[in-house]
Parts: sequence; structure tokens; C-alpha cells
Amino acid sequence: MKLKSWRREKDLTQGDIADAIGCSQAAVSDWERGASVPEPDKMRAIHALTEGAVTPNDFVLSDA
Repeated sequence: MKLKSWRREKDLTQGDIADAIGCSQAAVSDWERGASVPEPDKMRAIHALTEGAVTPNDFVLSDA
């Protein structure tokens, strides 16, 4: 599942995600647009936050 889809499903903002994992809203925006990929520690934090719904593969196996 893509981060953006999960975030919208949970009715969260990019800022909510950023606050939860300790990064900037701009970083979350970049990840969602495919402009960059989270560092491994942020990927682990996203995986934990989403309870496994968003995995590291979701960032590298893009259909965008």
C-alpha cells in the first residue's frame, strides 16, 4: 500500500505523519510524490506507524 493511500484512509495529514515519525512535512510530500525515498530508519518508523500496511518495498516498487 502506498503511504498516501494509507494516510488518506486514516484521515491524516502529511504533517501528522511527519510529527509521528520525526521528520518534516516536506519529506513526507517528497516520499508520496516519489521524489525521494525515506532513509532506512524512517522506513522502519513508517512500517511501525502503519502496523505493516506500508512496507519499504512500497517505496522502491513504484507504479508511478
